[in-house]
Amino acid sequence: MEQMAKRSTWPRARTIIRAFFAGLVVLVLLFPGSGITTQPEQCFSVFGYGVPCDAWVSWAAGAATAGLVGLVLWMNDRRRH
Repeated sequence: MEQMAKRSTWPRARTIIRAFFAGLVVLVLLFPGSGITTQPEQCFSVFGYGVPCDAWVSWAAGAATAGLVGLVLWMNDRRRH
């Protein structure tokens, strides 16, 4: 009787690394890195476009993106094997 290869339920290292970098990109894109205008209050990213002045928004978006990308890649990898 053949034994089936045991599949790991843990994500691979490359999946975790890809998810981390996707979250990092979102964090950098949304982080308020420069000047504030007062009427109305507006902050700008390091690339010069308007972003929310609350830094927690960029951290939350980065974490959510990393989690979502990691989940999608992990599910896709599990389906292939």
